[in-house]
Amino acid sequence: MYAIYALISFLVGVATNVQSGVNGQIRLLTGNAVFASFANFIGGTILLVMLLILFAGLGVWPMPERGLLSRTRWWTWMGGPLGLIYVMALVLLPPLIGYAAFFSMLVAGQLFLSVTLDHKGWLVERIRRADKVRAAGVLLLLAGAVLIQNS
Repeated sequence: MYAIYALISFLVGVATNVQSGVNGQIRLLTGNAVFASFANFIGGTILLVMLLILFAGLGVWPMPERGLLSRTRWWTWMGGPLGLIYVMALVLLPPLIGYAAFFSMLVAGQLFLSVTLDHKGWLVERIRRADKVRAAGVLLLLAGAVLIQNS
């Protein structure tokens, strides 16, 4: 099962590049990076509403109880603003520095923080300690990202 999840993760990475390209085309067409990001979120919102209705109707993932969301911590709502920053970066930066340079640094940053989050147990359900092998992996990825920047 792990291999299937890993493959899905890889394909999501591929889809992210496609998303960036599609959003970039909207930016080129309209001349407006904010509108391109808005179009991205509108399309996603429409699909999410349909999925909420479908999965709630099937009983797969019921809607949260009333009042439950009001009891969440303030920082649990940061996904939307952080997603906006991410999408804006997808629209703006690849045309300026290239896809390889952008995504190599994006992945390096993600991996660096991911290993830290796993090691400290922040925002995760299970602690996964950062050992020498994981640290070497992060360093190799960072080195690769730097090499891509300088090519």
